[in-house]
Amino acid sequence: MFRFSALLALLFPVALNAQESGGGSARVRFLAERVPQDLGQVVMAAEKLKSEPFTLPSNNLSEPLAAPARSFSLRTSTKDTALASIALPEGKSFVVLLIPASTGGYKPVVIASGDSSFRPGDVYFYNHADKTVLGYVGTSKFILPPAKSQILHPQGARPENFYDVGFGVREKEGDRTLSKTRWPVEERVRSYVFFFVDPATKRIDFRAVDETVPLEKPSQP
Repeated sequence: MFRFSALLALLFPVALNAQESGGGSARVRFLAERVPQDLGQVVMAAEKLKSEPFTLPSNNLSEPLAAPARSFSLRTSTKDTALASIALPEGKSFVVLLIPASTGGYKPVVIASGDSSFRPGDVYFYNHADKTVLGYVGTSKFILPPAKSQILHPQGARPENFYDVGFGVREKEGDRTLSKTRWPVEERVRSYVFFFVDPATKRIDFRAVDETVPLEKPSQP
């Protein structure tokens, strides 16, 4: 038995150590507000444990990835540069939003995938711009200062099964419209919306990313 266990440890050291660290059962999906073109692939690292390299997405959530530990760092794959330090609370499934930090790298926002306050149909807003943003989804409204987030539970859908959606920026001269559109009512979709200053235009813009939430499996009798 000892020889067999030793052989397993030689063949699968990362897998065994990840389980021992307590992070092996936690799964993480990443979503970055934006990604530099020259970033390359990244890895999750905790002491001697390291994940396989992967690409940070900005238009969709990554596939669920096994966390090497409850606390780990996100690093570039080639230069081993630290990008973020991430600590997972209790739970098994998380979404980590990565907001560009003023000092370089990212500020992580950890959301438990099963958080009952963030339900299918809801919208998670994060304001990374330098001015207050405001808006509405249906009849539900929000006002969001810089560096703040809010979960919105949309109400007031049209009979045609869509929401009127509008976003704006609070200027000294008054509120300026940023966007007006319509969103379909999606009962199994929740959304993430980032407001940020576009590096090219220096104007406030936004990005919306949808996540399909699977139906809960009925409990076995």
